This record gives sequence, structure tokens and C-alpha cells, in this order.
Amino acid sequence: MRVIGLAYEEIEVAAMREFLVKHPAGYPIALLDVYSPPADFDTPRGLPMTYLIAPDGRVADKFLGPITSQDLARSIKQAQKASAAEAPAAEPAAG
Repeated sequence: MRVIGLAYEEIEVAAMREFLVKHPAGYPIALLDVYSPPADFDTPRGLPMTYLIAPDGRVADKFLGPITSQDLARSIKQAQKASAAEAPAAEPAAG
């Protein structure tokens, strides 16, 4: 699993770096243009907004507001179960 923080902030890179020295995140942070966010994500209705991205690139889950590592673990487990249920059955080996 990889975590990338998306900062919807009107802030200079130097100011963000200074903030992260005082409040380390433990994962990389990408600054986003508040007025032109990435097309793949909805404009957040509030912050923090957390997206769980599946290995195939689709948004598996999203959370508005603070979440815990337990929330993420539960959502990852559910996404894995859903992915396994959608996967086609393996064909028997030719013999």
C-alpha cells in the first residue's frame, strides 16, 4: 500500500516544506491547484478528503473528514474481498 497526500492548498512549496518540518506526515505530499484539481478526483466538499485507490487505478473508497488507520485497514480488506469476488475463476491447467 502506498499513501500520497494531496494538499488542496494555496501555499508556496517552501511554506509547505516548513509546515511539514513542524508536522511530519510520513508520506509524500503533492500540492494541487485549488482552482484546477486533477480530473480523476471530485473536488472535495470538505477537508481532509481521503481516497483509497485500488491497484487497477479505480477509486475503491473515499472518506470525508478525519479517519483512522483502522478505518483504512477495514476499507482495504473490503476492497480486496470485492476485487477477489469480481475476478474471473482461474481456468484448470491443461494436462
